[in-house]
Amino acid sequence: MSNIKYEKTADGVRLLCVNTGKFKTNFINIDLFVPLGEYLPAQYVLSTLLAHTSRDYPTFKSFNSKLESLYGASFESAIENYGDNVRLSFSLELPDDRFALYGETFSEQAVDFLTDILLRPLCDGEKFDENVSKREIRFTLEDLEAKKNDKRAYALSRLKQLMCSGEKYGIDSERLENEVKALTPEKLFEAYKNLLSTAQIAVTACGTLSEKMLREKMTAFAEKIENRNALELTSQFVTKADEIRYFDETMKMMNQAKLVIGFRSGMKNNTDNYYAYRIMTDIFGGGPYSRLFTNVREKMSLCYYCSARLVRQKGIIFVQSGIEKENYKKAVDEIFNQLNIIKNGDFTDEELEASKRALADAYRGVEDSPMGVCSYFASQCFAENAVSGEEEAQAFLRVTRDDVINCARKVTADSVYLLSGEENDE
Repeated sequence: MSNIKYEKTADGVRLLCVNTGKFKTNFINIDLFVPLGEYLPAQYVLSTLLAHTSRDYPTFKSFNSKLESLYGASFESAIENYGDNVRLSFSLELPDDRFALYGETFSEQAVDFLTDILLRPLCDGEKFDENVSKREIRFTLEDLEAKKNDKRAYALSRLKQLMCSGEKYGIDSERLENEVKALTPEKLFEAYKNLLSTAQIAVTACGTLSEKMLREKMTAFAEKIENRNALELTSQFVTKADEIRYFDETMKMMNQAKLVIGFRSGMKNNTDNYYAYRIMTDIFGGGPYSRLFTNVREKMSLCYYCSARLVRQKGIIFVQSGIEKENYKKAVDEIFNQLNIIKNGDFTDEELEASKRALADAYRGVEDSPMGVCSYFASQCFAENAVSGEEEAQAFLRVTRDDVINCARKVTADSVYLLSGEENDE
């Protein structure tokens, strides 16, 4: 990857351009980051409302017709937690200008389209369109219900809520759903104005898009937002759990119980020994070479799946497993045992090398597509310097056995959550 440039274009607006002609498409992504707070229910709705219509394209048909006119450009939106903050993403992928049939330049039109849907939503200056609001609220409620029906995802969200009940990260899904139901077009518009005025905005582009054009467009974009006062993004890191808390819940129509365990890693911030913690978590429960997979699942047959994941923005490790309810205690004990094995340094050199190679290869592959490039570099939008996938790969390869052991010894179990079927379920 060549000519990676990262710069501040306006208050709270950052631009990262990866200039390359190796792809046939260009990709541009606009991320809006704000602290988790009272507007979260509305932000869930806005993540789709702003992606379905705008003042210039008030219907699905007209919106999609515009995308077709941009040589079938693909548009996506998403919302996700980013530590104690929330991230709304709006992205556009389209063919490179050099493939235009008549030599026209349509990349600039695409950038205008992307910024206009954020600046010119379907509203009257005080509230969003009534019918559109109702439709998008319904879509959001259906999506929340679908997540509730996904028992694996539901169990993880409940563990997060219980484990982090005193932190912004511990979102109450039932309360979120009720607050979405109570939204009005006026409340949605209030949340929209707050989002644009307070968000840290990160723009990531990959391809042959003109840096000068992007810089000018994003500067103008920020200038059109009223009362810009970008808020600082912070996340609370709890480095140690004082005791293990146990929670259980039953639900109808469940055959397979879901076990989720939350650990405090000991990380003080999102850069604190990150590469060593990531390797340690991967040896613990990453790929098919991990201790949870080879021992808890394969050798002992205590679960259907068992994996561990490090949430970098919170310094939390989540272990997720599908089990038979009667194996609950054995599974929990063995998961703790496998972590203790790593703490004692009783893992093999082959396990360490397998993890290092797997993560290094994964990071070397992040630059294989324009979307992958933007997704990868967007996660670094607030760092002083952007680093390439190869640089990260080398950082993983430098992790030592002692690094892994030292990180593992800082890990403490915080919460254990079991979701199982009711006793009278047939």
